[in-house]
Formats: sequence, structure tokens, C-alpha cells
Amino acid sequence: MRDPWIIRAVALLVGGLSGAYIPVQGRFWIFGILILLGVRLLFWRPRDFFGRLFRPEIPLLAASLLLGFVYGALAERSLPEPLILDRVEIVGLIKDWNVSKDKVVGLISVEEGEVKGQSYRLTVYPDSLGQFSGEWKRVLPGDYVSFRAHLERPKSLGTPGGFDLRLYYGVRGLSGSMYAQGDAVLLSAGEASLPWKIRQQVRNRLLAWDSEETGVLEGILFGDSSRIPEVVQERYKVTGVLHVFAASGSNVAFVLGFSWLILGFLPMRIRIFGTLLGLLLYAALCGGNAPIVRATILGSALLLGRLGRGKVATLRWLFFAAVGLFIFNPLIIRDLGFQLSFAAAWGIVVLTPRILEGKFFANIPGLLRFAFACTIAAQVATFPLLIAAFHRLSLIGLLVNVFILFILGSVLELGLIGVILSFSGVLSAPLFQASLWLLKGTNIILKMLAELPYADVWVLNPGAIFWIIWYGGIGIVLWGKERALFTLKVRWVYHRRELSIIASKLIERCPWELCHTMQRRLVNFSFSPVVLNRLLVRWGGILLIVFLLWSPWNAQTDLEVVMIDVGQGDAILIRGPEKQAVLIDAGPRSDTFDAGERIVLPYLLNRGIGHLDALLITHEHADHIGGVRAVLDNIPADWVGVPAVGEGLENEEWQEGLPLGLTSQSEKLRMLQAGDQIDLGSGVWLEVLGPHQLLEGTHSDPNNNSLVLKLNYLRQSVMLTADMEQEEMQDIYETGVNVETDIFKVPHHGSKFSLYTPWLDSMYPQAVWISVGKNSFGHPSQEVLKYWEERHIPVFRTDNHGTIQLLLGDNGTEIIPGR
Repeated sequence: MRDPWIIRAVALLVGGLSGAYIPVQGRFWIFGILILLGVRLLFWRPRDFFGRLFRPEIPLLAASLLLGFVYGALAERSLPEPLILDRVEIVGLIKDWNVSKDKVVGLISVEEGEVKGQSYRLTVYPDSLGQFSGEWKRVLPGDYVSFRAHLERPKSLGTPGGFDLRLYYGVRGLSGSMYAQGDAVLLSAGEASLPWKIRQQVRNRLLAWDSEETGVLEGILFGDSSRIPEVVQERYKVTGVLHVFAASGSNVAFVLGFSWLILGFLPMRIRIFGTLLGLLLYAALCGGNAPIVRATILGSALLLGRLGRGKVATLRWLFFAAVGLFIFNPLIIRDLGFQLSFAAAWGIVVLTPRILEGKFFANIPGLLRFAFACTIAAQVATFPLLIAAFHRLSLIGLLVNVFILFILGSVLELGLIGVILSFSGVLSAPLFQASLWLLKGTNIILKMLAELPYADVWVLNPGAIFWIIWYGGIGIVLWGKERALFTLKVRWVYHRRELSIIASKLIERCPWELCHTMQRRLVNFSFSPVVLNRLLVRWGGILLIVFLLWSPWNAQTDLEVVMIDVGQGDAILIRGPEKQAVLIDAGPRSDTFDAGERIVLPYLLNRGIGHLDALLITHEHADHIGGVRAVLDNIPADWVGVPAVGEGLENEEWQEGLPLGLTSQSEKLRMLQAGDQIDLGSGVWLEVLGPHQLLEGTHSDPNNNSLVLKLNYLRQSVMLTADMEQEEMQDIYETGVNVETDIFKVPHHGSKFSLYTPWLDSMYPQAVWISVGKNSFGHPSQEVLKYWEERHIPVFRTDNHGTIQLLLGDNGTEIIPGR
């Protein structure tokens, strides 16, 4: 169905997506191309676009595309610049306030000071005794407070494929985060909103049940996952149903379905407006949560579309809602939550009817048939988005989603009735109890499913070609295969004569008989359906394979070294000219954060790396070895290299960090020491400089027995120094080995204990790198920074520059900071 308003909305959104995602360096050229096309359209050869009849729709679409592109490209300018302020005086209005055992998290609108008029996420931590000090105990939403805080406005994304905190805050109307320092002064007491009071009342009622299901119930009711244990979130993630409390679209869909069902006895118009009122009340109950509001707008658009005569009206309202959200906040076009909500809604409206036509659904009961078809439609529409964002594919997610649709839908319905009756503990308790029983049974089932082999798998980034094939295939199915093929043939025949004339002019100057033969065949070629089908299958397939396997941008002759920004830790990727991949360390791991799973693994998959030629671990400290298990559990490595530390490999830190089953007797484990060489092929090799000997009694024995490597390629080198300190630096330097290098990684995150000047004075690198994040050790030290500054050698730091990429080739070295 062709609706001009939908087409205009699509043009505007496509332009916005193009402007938002095309790199800054390419936006000027794309803008120029669009302008040139506009000039050709309006002034140069308008007949190519309008034909015999003037069609104003074409310039309108072109204008929409151009406006969307400019609006999307300039959206990032609305984000505040990165900023860090310590012990800054804050006076502001508390807008939200959620108390938990280990912290309080709220929203504050700043009324005075340097950041006046901005909103921030406020966190207050208890003191050493676990108590919240003074006035913080009394603070409620609506209060004006004064206090000192550490304020941070996040930096732009520094690692491709990573989580963009700056964008996340911007979409939600926040500028950054702040952490309270000391007590607060209550300037004036305000009145908390009714929705907040209701949520607190429900939370207090749920305190009667001390179970992990209460956090899940709150997540389903209010879209707040802050109280859900990590292990439960992982369980829902593996089984593909994390969206029930992580993505607001599911909450709104449940409310919409519940309201639509209970109002089924009313006339259609009253039923639509009654359901719309239910959605608005639910959005208010969630406290104006930005994702909930966004999903409510899209859901309301679907409802208003029911006032029309069919699917076109519904789609028109859906696209109008998307355009309205984009105009209100252009950053939303890059928000994953918006993309998933919109794609799922589009899939349900457009794909569900086609899916229900399938023979498979004929014998399935009506309600189950519709639910199953809607689930498939939503997952088909969002599949590429989910893979690109999470690099995880739940193999059991489809069936689990159908099951969960009814169970958690019932939980939400019972829970919402309990919320309405929460003024009375006697009336609400049975409803909350029934909801928690259902959740407990659900959790048991999901736990068993999550433990199945290959319940979910990590997948490589399929790239833009996959997106084109996937959504192009959906388009062909919706349009009709025969119709698409017929249109292609007609277009080809229409343009064949013009192409023949152009080819004739090009071949006229060719003296060879082969050229004239080709010309005659081109002019006289007959495009029967059989011939065209054969051409599409044979030559189209061959050209696609050639395009994917060989193209100018796929050819790589440079050696690539990437220092991945993992915070306070190390992770370095070496990518050879022939796609060899070696990983050195995998970032830190703690009880709450695993850089291997959260940063390194997604980065490798985003780069299309599904196999490692080797994984080298420099030493046993958790900020280097911590993420190794998460990486090796999902990406195989031919072998693992560690420093030759003898019996030290049996200590607790090594055993907790090494992959399970990998012992000193394993064939996949290699002990490396000074003098060893690792040939990576294509003229690339790693020279092991340390450990030269096992050092004991030093400032830090693990650091001073680190694996120290020198990467060599085309007479260029990179020194990779791990966390070695002065003792190991001196030990290696006194062996007389060549320590001259082009790029030098500063040891131990810039620690002052690694400033051994005899070594450093003897080298003249083009640049130095420091892998460092937020820490309490004072890294990098001022002494180290001052030393390199006085030598006028540029310093690249992951905390400032993000993930740092180095290219070594025939033309020398090139450093590309991620930020």
C-alpha cells in the first residue's frame, strides 16, 4: 500500500539515520551529493524524474531526505561537552528518589551554579557503617537541597560497538551523573508526586516477601531493573526475554493488551480511547520514565490508527509518532530502545497478517495463533538490531517468548490490580503473592532453559550486507517475488537502450574485434524471463561473492595494533595483514564487572573476529587476566601464552584467571621467556624480551615478571611492556637487547615505579601509549607525564582518547584515536 505521507515520513527518518550514523568525515561529501542530486532534479534534467507529468512528490521526498540528514547530523551538537568537577556546590530540585540497601539513586534538576538548568543522575552512598548521613535520610522528591558533589559529564564513545553513555543520558534529557560528597542541607520541603507515592507504597508492600522475584516484579510493573540481581538478569538475557523489564516496549504492550481485553465489551471508539487512557495512566505511574513515555507514544499511535479504515492508517500514525519523537529529540534516532520499539511495532502491524496466512498456523487455537505470529513478527523485524547491539543470539528465545508472553502478561495484570489496591495490604497481598508465585515458577523454568547447551551464542557482526539482504528480503516478500522480478525486468528493458548507446560510444574507440562482438551482443540481447532468471541466479551470485570476498576496502596490507579501552587494565589486539589475530590480555574483572564479556568480546565480534591465533597473558593481576575466561569461552584460540614463572603459575591468582582445565601440562599452554620469538606470518613477529629471569623480593614480583614483547613489521616496532617496573626494566636493559622502538606502551598504566630513565632515555619513540582508567592509585603519575612532556613526545591515553588504533605499513605509522 502506497501512502504519500508514510513515504515522506520514511524519507525524513532515513535521512536522519544517515546523518546520525555516517562518520563525521563523510557527512560533508554525502551532503554535497544530495545537493547535486537536487540541482539535477530541479534545474538540470527534471524530465528524468518527472516524465511527462509533473510530480511534486519527488522534490518533497528529496527535501525530506535532506532535512532529515542535516537534522540527524547536527543532533550530537546538542550534547553538553565532557566535564569533571569535584566538590562543586549544587543547589537543585529532587525529581526522583529510589532508596536501596547500598545506595540511593535519583534525578536532580540544578537550579544554581555552573551547570544551572541541567538535569543529572544523582547517587548517594552510605558511610562506612552502612548509614545515610543526616538530611539524606529525609530527602524526598520535590525537595530543594544543597550539597557538594563530584560531577561528571561523560565523554563521547571511544570504542566502536561499545555502550555510549553520553548518548544514553542525552536521549533521556540528562547531562551526566553526580555523586554526593558529605551531607545535604534541606532548603525547602516539597510534595512528592502521586505516582512516586504509589510506587513507594508498592515497594513497601513487597518488602514482606524477601525473594529475588520482588525485584523482577518491580521491573515488570515499572520498567525499573535496578533491584534485579545480576544472576537473574543473565538468566533472562540467555533465554531472550530480558526485554520484559529492560525494554519498556514490552511493559506498554502488556498494558495495551490487558486494557484492550477488559474493555472488549465497549464500542470500538470508546474501547480505543479507554485503552489510550490506560496507557497514559501507566506512563504516569512509571514517573515519566523516558523509555516508557516513548513506547507509550508509539503504542498510542497504533491505537489511533485503529480509528482509520485499515493498516495504512495505523502505519501512518506509527510513522507520524516516530517523526514527532525525532523532531522533539533528534538523538532518539540513534537510541537502541527507540529502534527496537519502532521496529517491533512495525513488524507486528505489517508482518503479522502475512505470517498468519501460513499453513502452519491453520490448526493453532486463535489466541495462541495470534500471540505466536506477533512474537515471530516482532523478532523478525528486530533481529539485525539485536545482533548488532548485543552480539548474542538466543536459540530458544522464540519459544520462550511465546511462553513468557502469557505468564508475564498474567503477572503484569495481577500486579497492576495489586498496585491499584495497594492502599490496603489485605487486598493487595493475595495479588502480589500470586504474581510472585508465577514468577518463581517462571524463574525455575528459565534457569533450566538457560543451562541448556547453546541456549544462546555470541555471534559475529554480520555487517551492512546482511542488513540489506535481511530487510531487502522482507521487502520482496511483502511486495511479492513475481512483482519484484517483473519490475526489475521492466526497468532493465527500459534502460537497456540508453545503456547500449553509452556502451557503444565507449567501445567505438576500441580497435579489437572482441569489443565489437560485445557491443553487438549488448544491443541485440533478449531478456526473456528464463534468461533473466538464469542471469540473476548465476551472475548475480558470482558478483555478490566477489563483492564480499574482494573489494578495495577489504584489502589490508597494514599491521594493526589496537589498545582497547577497558578502563583500569590492559587489552591489546594485534591484527596482521592476512587477518591474523592475537590478543594480549583481556581487561579487568570484578564481582560486578567483567571487561572481557562487556567490552573485549563485543569489540572482537564487532570486528568480525571469531578466532584467535593466540591469546597472551602478561601476568596474573586481575586487571590483565580478568576477562580472559569470558573471551575464550566464546572465541577459540590456537594456544595461550604466559610468562615462564615456574611454580608461580600454581598460585591462586593464576588459577582463578586461567581458563578452566588449562594447566601447565596442557598442550595449548606455552611458557614464554626472553629470547623466544613468535612468528605471526606476513613478515610480522613478536620478540619476547622478558621475563629474562625470575625476579623475587621486588616491589611487586608479579609486575616484575611480566611478559614483555616487541612487535616487529617492515623495520618498525611497537614495545608492549605490560606492568613491568624498574627492576624488570633494569634487568632487561642490562642484557644489551635493542630497546629502540617507534611506539612505546608506558608500563603499568603510567606508574611512578616504572620510570626507569636509563631505558627510556635510550629510545626515541614517535609516540607513547598509556592504558589507564579511573583508579585510586594515582595512575598515570605526574612524574611520568612530565618526563614525556619535557621530551616533546605525544602521549595517547585510553581514558582520554578511548580505544587507540595504530597502523604500520609501507607509509610509516598512523595513530587513530577512538575519541
